[in-house]
Amino acid sequence: MFRRLNKAILLLVLAIQISGCAEAVFVGVGAVGGAGAALFYKGKMEENLDISFSKAHAATLAALKDLELPINKDQKKGLKASIESQFPEGKQVWISVRAVTESSSKITVRVGMSGDKARSQKIFDAIHQHL
Repeated sequence: MFRRLNKAILLLVLAIQISGCAEAVFVGVGAVGGAGAALFYKGKMEENLDISFSKAHAATLAALKDLELPINKDQKKGLKASIESQFPEGKQVWISVRAVTESSSKITVRVGMSGDKARSQKIFDAIHQHL
């Protein structure tokens, strides 16, 4: 099974390289709950996690609090939440949390208009600490 997973990851990375999409970068594999990989693409970092929407949302809010980032907006509609924050120097943060299934969620983070991979990863690291 792990061999197939490794082959699938290798094929995906090769496909990204062949397509000429230099912005797509895998950040980690085997995240919390056996999820998948955080993907940074076109300024956004996203990850599917094997946790419920409510746990993903709560972990995201707790992560922002840990990072001392204000919660300027937290709008929940059904099984989707839009959260906005900003870094002290004014760089905006947009986070989307949505249910994929009853027991899995997708979190998307964008820092600044063009994206900031390092800061997005910092937010994901803080979210993972609350899972």
